[in-house]
Amino acid sequence: MDARTSEFYSTNASRLASGYAGVSPEFESRLLRTFEKSRRILDVGCGTGRDLGFLLKNGKDAFGVDASQAMLTAAQSALEADGLRVDGRLLEAELPDLSRFDEGEFDGILCSAVLMHLPEDKIFDTVYALRRVLKPGGTLLVSVPCSRSDVDPATRRDAHGRLFSDLPPAKLQLLFERVGFSVRNSEIVADSLGRDGIQWCVIEFVRLDESAERPLHLVEGILNRDKKDATYKLALFRALAEIAQTQNHLAAYTPEGKVKIPVEAIADKWMLYYWPIFESAAFIGQRTGEERGGGSGVAIRPPLETLINHFRTSGGLTGFYTDWKSGTLTKDAARLWKSARAKFQNTIWTMPVRHAGGGDFDVFQYDRLDKSICMDANLWRELCLTGSWIHDATILRWAELTEQLTKGAVKASLVIDCLLAIPDPARNVNDARRYFQSLPDRVCVWSDRSLEADFAVDHAMPFSLWRNNDLWNLFPAAPGINAAKSDKLPTYGLLHRQRDTIIHYWRGLDSALGERFAREAQTLLGRDPFRPGSWEPRLFARFVEAFEVTANQRGAGRWEVESRVATAPPVSRPQPSPVRYPEPEERMHGGGTPKGFVTANIIPFPEVGDGAFKTHLPIVGSLAAGNPFHGLEPGSLDASGDLDWIKVPGHLAKSGRFVVRVAGDSMEPTLRIGDLVVFEYHRSPRRDREIIIANLPEFGAGSPGTEAIKRITQDADCWIFQSDNPAHQPIRVSKNETSHPILGTMLEVLK
Repeated sequence: MDARTSEFYSTNASRLASGYAGVSPEFESRLLRTFEKSRRILDVGCGTGRDLGFLLKNGKDAFGVDASQAMLTAAQSALEADGLRVDGRLLEAELPDLSRFDEGEFDGILCSAVLMHLPEDKIFDTVYALRRVLKPGGTLLVSVPCSRSDVDPATRRDAHGRLFSDLPPAKLQLLFERVGFSVRNSEIVADSLGRDGIQWCVIEFVRLDESAERPLHLVEGILNRDKKDATYKLALFRALAEIAQTQNHLAAYTPEGKVKIPVEAIADKWMLYYWPIFESAAFIGQRTGEERGGGSGVAIRPPLETLINHFRTSGGLTGFYTDWKSGTLTKDAARLWKSARAKFQNTIWTMPVRHAGGGDFDVFQYDRLDKSICMDANLWRELCLTGSWIHDATILRWAELTEQLTKGAVKASLVIDCLLAIPDPARNVNDARRYFQSLPDRVCVWSDRSLEADFAVDHAMPFSLWRNNDLWNLFPAAPGINAAKSDKLPTYGLLHRQRDTIIHYWRGLDSALGERFAREAQTLLGRDPFRPGSWEPRLFARFVEAFEVTANQRGAGRWEVESRVATAPPVSRPQPSPVRYPEPEERMHGGGTPKGFVTANIIPFPEVGDGAFKTHLPIVGSLAAGNPFHGLEPGSLDASGDLDWIKVPGHLAKSGRFVVRVAGDSMEPTLRIGDLVVFEYHRSPRRDREIIIANLPEFGAGSPGTEAIKRITQDADCWIFQSDNPAHQPIRVSKNETSHPILGTMLEVLK
């Protein structure tokens, strides 16, 4: 959850508990109806426990998670006051992390008034996490606000500072459908608390089996209605399908249930489609009666042929594409390109957009103000869900139609060769290869093993699936690993484990090939602008989303590094109390922090046994609370066999937590040399002035990282790492250089 939003709920937990206590009979009826066949249910963002209590009272084996411990405390008090025992049923978890739950553990999930509070780059990972813990055939009930008069449209925050990310119903529905959900029911309802200016969209999803089929009737009907006297319609649908598959974030959603796509994005696709056709030595007509030099030719041919002739002696399509992507078109070439692009844009909206469906702007519309193609959100959803099929089908139909238009003079096989032609992939990876060769220290992007002179340039998203040579998709890899990966997709877990390595190479490519990298990254970001200093987490979120959507829709195989380190032992969860109790039981009180830790509590891993992350945590190393000091290896949380472990109080023993020994004096008197401190692995600050492990790679050239224990704050441009000891000066680090400033947040000092 967004930090300011989380702070609001933690600060106001008691007040909110009483305010949210009531629930409308309509919503209770909806819960019973939605989860009628569900037994084990997870309430994600359970807040003060109102809905969780209702589910428990109705015999459901329900659990609740929330990011705010204060809200969980309020929920426990309210539920116990209502006669319910909830031991082990209220758990702290911050979305998108639901790792404490097993895959397919629940047959029902409630996620009410939660997703809108997540930053944009966390939403897809949360959708993926919800899918992971829900059984195929299970039910997911989601609610988000579809209108709020109290939210500032510029900041997306209300008067309390709570974040409300823009999640229109059509976008939310597509987000879930793209990873394997189907909508069972959707409606707009009034606010259950009676607040003016607030309405909610409530959607009931079902997780589909992997083999579930989706209807293609909508698109198929449109493809079959139009007259077949030119190839424009097929070019339009091929471009839209390709954009829906690889650049879906170009879509803008309107309140009227429409989706807008920039016409220039379609024009750019058309230029690459028609270039090999117009360049062919054999004349390939693209409309009825078109002949070489005749007056009835397609309007886009003359300006594109002029551009083709310009590049005929300087690399052809590959030369144009490379110069265009790199921003190095000459003045003359740029003029010819702009002229051709303008003609393409005009042709697109006056011909196939206007006449699709046989009428006048029946299926598509054109917005002259922002130069975008408009369509119903349902049509866009179908393009996103079935785009890979539509793309391939339009190529085949295009080739067959061309043979008909030319009365057999041009064979379909020749047209298919032209339509599948792409800029030379070898030339388009040369820039990346030269950059990787220039690095004194290279590691394999998937294994972190050191690379010598012999390395492969790997397409992270296999070229066979996306035919993509953009810099964000190219990484150095060990030849053997590259061969083993082949055309498979890295797993979700592998992508996230290698996040820092991936971003490290992106930053280098951005520095070395800035204009080209920014242009190509923008294709993945869509309408979200490439902003210096803040693009990394947003690009990585889009990157991961692309892999999961492609895996779900294309059925591509997944791949893992065979020699990956062992994962940490599974997280322990207290056994929950039974669902309902016929009579109250006596409560027991206890707790407190054990005192007097001695060296006997530090033991090697083989002696930990089942106590790993249940009674003991790993000691990662010493860490300076002074000048930056390389002493922490966060990756060693998984390599538990190499670490000593220490017994800790039960409330501290959780996965992702670790212990360090203080080795400096800058945090005195709060932390003293020799103190053993429990931290939780975390990459983003949660609140101002909390004690964290600073991530300062720029102070450790040639080292994996450089860290120090500090307090963190920030201004508009910099992260500021401060000491409690006034003898030490603050350290300022530009946000442009470090997007993830921390490696962990402090929880407690062991006594």
